[in-house]
Amino acid sequence: MNIKKYINTTELAKMLNLKRNTIERWRTNRKCPFSWIKVGGRVLYDCAEVQSYLENNKRSAVNNIQNKEF
Repeated sequence: MNIKKYINTTELAKMLNLKRNTIERWRTNRKCPFSWIKVGGRVLYDCAEVQSYLENNKRSAVNNIQNKEF
């Protein structure tokens, strides 16, 4: 059996350096980029899904400057 690791809203907010209210507002407005489950009144997020989302949305700090001629 493959057991997934889940994090709660407070842990997600800390991971993303956001306020907990921001994440709660995302869920309310259906703008949250992560799926969640509700268990006994607690909201949980799949940690692997969050990490995958962050990796897939990574941006380069350099905008191809080395390919431009001056």
